[in-house]
Amino acid sequence: MNLFVWNDDMTSQIPVVVTPASSQDFLNTGDWQTRWNTPEISAMPNKVGLHRADDGELLGLMSYRLDERGMAVEVVYVESAGHSNANLLRQNNRPKKYYGIAKALFAYAIFVSVDAGFGGVLFCRAKTTELRSYYMKEFGAVPLGQYDPFRMIIWEDAAEQIVSEYKAVNENG
Repeated sequence: MNLFVWNDDMTSQIPVVVTPASSQDFLNTGDWQTRWNTPEISAMPNKVGLHRADDGELLGLMSYRLDERGMAVEVVYVESAGHSNANLLRQNNRPKKYYGIAKALFAYAIFVSVDAGFGGVLFCRAKTTELRSYYMKEFGAVPLGQYDPFRMIIWEDAAEQIVSEYKAVNENG
């Protein structure tokens, strides 16, 4: 799987890798929206880090779990590094350093879902109205029900669309 993010002006794809998150990754979240070295975060399952493939720079973190009953992977929490987190940067009117961090992490979760026999299906919960709209527009997510409009699902067809962006790179690059 050849994942990538975009540089700040969207002209270059930067190869990235996903690895199990390390204690050093968690320590590097001091300027993030969420500190990943808290007891609450420690209790989250399956934490992975998204790093630049060339220099190891930490770009994002995600926690996920396999939901056997729902036959899907649940993205428990996902966050971009402070230098690329839209919420943090909007407050300071600064541009992102990288684009596509969340998409690369969701693509990884889709691969986990496929490997588990769930066909790429993902559950997630958008933290804000803006993220809900973003997940719907960019990832093809749909609300899972009326009770909680922030609970989203990405079905197989939308999952395939997401990973197809990375397959094209694999086949052509």
